[in-house]
Amino acid sequence: MSRKALLLVHTNAAGPDKEDEYRRWYDEVHIPQLLERIPGIVRAARYLASPDGPPVSERYLAIYEIEADDPAAVLKEINKAAASGRLDLTPAMDTSKPPVMALYEPAHLS
Repeated sequence: MSRKALLLVHTNAAGPDKEDEYRRWYDEVHIPQLLERIPGIVRAARYLASPDGPPVSERYLAIYEIEADDPAAVLKEINKAAASGRLDLTPAMDTSKPPVMALYEPAHLS
């Protein structure tokens, strides 16, 4: 049975001079590739931390909607695809530390 989940990914550009390149890559390359190449990802959106909010260490948040029998397997597939070169990566993304990723499933009252 298919289950719904959200994958939240926090990242940064490699530097102020890489912001435009990073944004273009994320919107024009990365999100389309994930939607096309990773079964179970049905929607994606990217957000920028508001300058009016509290300070955060990662400026960008991507939210991926997942519908799959095993949402955790979708996350594993993303990591495998990135490691194997099936997803195009960019030097415009800060790789000094791995992206902060978290998988959330609906909370149900018992």
